[in-house]
Amino acid sequence: MDIKKYIIPENPGVYLMKKNNEVIYVGKAKNLKRRVYSYFFREHEDEKTRNLVKNIEDIETIICNSEIDAFVLENNLIKRYSPKYNILLKDEKTYPYIKISKEKFPKISIVRSTRALDTKSGEYFGPYPQGAWNLKKILVKLFKIRDCNKDMNKISQRPCLKYYMKMCDGPCKYKDIEEKYKENVENIIKILKGHGEIVLKLLQEKMKNASEKMMFEEAIFYRNQSNEIKNVINNQVTEYGKGIDEDVFSIIIDGDLLFLCVLNMREGKILGKTSSTIKLKDKIYGDIFQEVVREFYSKHPIPKNIIFQAEYIESDELIKEWLKLNKHEVVHTYYPKIDGRRKKLLDMALLNINKDIIDYYNKKTVIEEGMEKLYKELNLKNYPRKIECFDISNIQGKDAVASMAVAVEGKASKKDYRKFKIECKDTPDDFQMMREVITRRYSKLEPEKFPDIILIDGGLGQINAAGKILEEIGRNGISDLLSIAKKEELIYKYGEDIPYRFSHSDEALKILIRVRDETHRFGITYHRKLRSKRVLKSELDDIKGIGEIRKEKLLKKFGSVKKIKEATLNELKDILPEKIAIELLEKIKK
Repeated sequence: MDIKKYIIPENPGVYLMKKNNEVIYVGKAKNLKRRVYSYFFREHEDEKTRNLVKNIEDIETIICNSEIDAFVLENNLIKRYSPKYNILLKDEKTYPYIKISKEKFPKISIVRSTRALDTKSGEYFGPYPQGAWNLKKILVKLFKIRDCNKDMNKISQRPCLKYYMKMCDGPCKYKDIEEKYKENVENIIKILKGHGEIVLKLLQEKMKNASEKMMFEEAIFYRNQSNEIKNVINNQVTEYGKGIDEDVFSIIIDGDLLFLCVLNMREGKILGKTSSTIKLKDKIYGDIFQEVVREFYSKHPIPKNIIFQAEYIESDELIKEWLKLNKHEVVHTYYPKIDGRRKKLLDMALLNINKDIIDYYNKKTVIEEGMEKLYKELNLKNYPRKIECFDISNIQGKDAVASMAVAVEGKASKKDYRKFKIECKDTPDDFQMMREVITRRYSKLEPEKFPDIILIDGGLGQINAAGKILEEIGRNGISDLLSIAKKEELIYKYGEDIPYRFSHSDEALKILIRVRDETHRFGITYHRKLRSKRVLKSELDDIKGIGEIRKEKLLKKFGSVKKIKEATLNELKDILPEKIAIELLEKIKK
């Protein structure tokens, strides 16, 4: 395509890239000419941008007054055309909202689709991770507010069945109940906003008045209402403080995937979370943070406050302006760095998002795709269903240990883990230690019990050493022998000098990384345990009155020198005489 035949202005605005008259990408720019030309007069490292440029047959530009106008227009055009190369939120997990419509006689309804959250037509409460339908049912029963789709501008000949069941006051027929109906709606909104105590107080006053006037049936009605509302209040999530209305917005980019987690807090109560996974492969984006925030809040209600990660503070001005345009009032944004309420909430969101990442990669289909890719790309003789990975921990040559973690079908199998206390020598000789561990594990193991892959933590040197040991003990060729080098996460296969390289987001690589990291963690834990015992014993050797039996008792109760240092005299006296306990504390706390 000859870009020079187009007259591209230098104003802010939006550009539409097309193929066969179909919009394939929409972008915005402060300077349209500079941005559009950058696609055609620059070498692009990523394949997706090169593919986009190859497919562009036509370009249309729309000039805007400012960058924020371009940001708004870009969003509208993405919604309209759903271009192939733009980021779109599609597979998010959404929780239901309760909607109170803005009508003469408002109705209550459940809304789940994020596209339905039109703030002009109603007020929304939620999201509710559970119990939304039951809560709606209780509120309808208590306050007799309608949940039908009848036109309230018309007068029906007769009310529906719910009126006769005393579940609705019949505003479709009786228009003179507007004041009472409005009061009921206001009470529902108070409860949904977390102010149920106010409604309870009013109902208790009405119950008392009815009782004093000997109107016992009415008093019982108010009592039952109060009990139901108490149940609703008790089921609401723990409060962080009244009046807090905010979202905690977090994203993590992992290779070609973007994970999104938004915690929703309304009236100081954490009500739930919204999660989404966006595939970035073949997607083109400028400021990904801006685009994801805009995409999300085009489909969800905008709260009064939003907490973002500190690294995205440079986008604040544009984001804040766009949020204000869409909410029609100022939205406060926060990027906490130091400990405080908001930082703790952000840490909670990041904890959730990391759990979502683990869940994603633990999906059976994803793991199977990774195992299939390992099998084909590395030309393995065995399908990699069972992997045994080894790691040597010999910090400063003391308490050397080896660990073996196991993955079955891509997931940790902790019952199969093994730990080895190295016996050959107490100096840092990795080859001798590897020889001992490989020999102890495989020399007498029946071939049918071998894993599909033996994985070594290390590079070419380590895998060649392990391969020679397996040959010496006559156990080579039973399992595929691989190693994974930490620096660049390169995979080596025994007998080949050239390593295999996978994308860091590739599940094939992640399967090996997970079992390697788990082996390391397991080994370090065991090493620390042995070291702690050795150090503790040496600390106790010079104290008269502490023999082997008392050492073992101290180790069994406290487990480490650190824990003993933190122990009180009374705790030590459970095992030692007071005089010896005092001497011990004086020695180890020096």
